[in-house]
Amino acid sequence: MDMGTTRQPAVIGMFEMILEVADLAESERFYREIVGLPVANRWDPTRTGGREGLFLELGRGGFLGLWPEASGGHRALAGGRGGAHVHFALLVPYGSLDATRDRIAAQGVPIELEIEFGPGDRAIYINDPDGNLVELTERRTDWAGKPMQRHD
Repeated sequence: MDMGTTRQPAVIGMFEMILEVADLAESERFYREIVGLPVANRWDPTRTGGREGLFLELGRGGFLGLWPEASGGHRALAGGRGGAHVHFALLVPYGSLDATRDRIAAQGVPIELEIEFGPGDRAIYINDPDGNLVELTERRTDWAGKPMQRHD
């Protein structure tokens, strides 16, 4: 799709994605210890009307939010409930995917799938405690075929 002009893009990146989880502590453990995401912010229920939740850093200003149904559900912003998703992908530093796979497998988490999309573009897939499929990928090129910026 050619826009014909150069202008500021409408979207410059993902800021946050929220997953509703059955067990907040178990999901936090998975994303911190298995995936390796640091906690950026934890909701204080005394300041959020009793709602629990936390946000994990995805790097470069992106966050993964986790909250139990009681914090979302009927209280979800604008009634947003989400739905079945296919998966979401997290970019890992180039050259680290094998070590990431081995570390995750050593913790007893099954690797559901491993794919090579092309030379240097590989991914593994794992399930979180709620059955959400998580892709961990290292890339030389993006979907447009452009070289990826190195993050190592």
